[in-house]
Amino acid sequence: LSQQLIKVYKQKCDFIREQTAPVLKNVLDQNGDRVDNIAVPFTDGHRGLQIVVNLRKAVETEGRELISAQERQITLGLIDEAWKNHLRQMDEMKQSVQLASYEQKDPLLIYKFEAFNLFKEMIGETNKHIVSFLIRSGIPMQQEQDIQQAELERMDMSQMQSNKDDIDEAGEDYAANERDRYQEPQPRPEPVRRMEPKIGRNDPCPCGSGKKFKQCHGK
Repeated sequence: LSQQLIKVYKQKCDFIREQTAPVLKNVLDQNGDRVDNIAVPFTDGHRGLQIVVNLRKAVETEGRELISAQERQITLGLIDEAWKNHLRQMDEMKQSVQLASYEQKDPLLIYKFEAFNLFKEMIGETNKHIVSFLIRSGIPMQQEQDIQQAELERMDMSQMQSNKDDIDEAGEDYAANERDRYQEPQPRPEPVRRMEPKIGRNDPCPCGSGKKFKQCHGK
């Protein structure tokens, strides 16, 4: 079974090399003077990883450097992920083992025993995940668009300039409209006119009380 897996894996690696060789050479011819490393996407159908590889070495070795980088980075990445999960499990186990002292058991002995089992389980699961990912992983379709530079991509300054010109033009139109609106002659406000005659303070209050306005509702 192991020999069959090795044979299948080699065939898959050869296919990846044939698949990526023309794309890598095209990137080197067009951008080799300003690109050192590129990121090649790999996926097993469930998770994806960006494999960073030296562009010139990948082309000169006809893709073998890419396969080596894939194996190395996938292995290290999955080990790192498994180790973080293991430390988290060890933390949780430490808290649960502390309760063993209440049951008149040696917490240190229980901790060592459980820790060994967790470590052994982590080793087995990690090996299985690494082999599974390497066997199943491949480059998704449209690899020419997916193989990207590992460094920051240069921005399209011409497009930015075009957008800036559009914004400036729109701002100038708005400012001109505002100037025209404020330069137009504005109608003068009419004075407020009193609708009823003014009542003197010594006049009789209009409420009919017979008192002077200043002594009634004019207070």
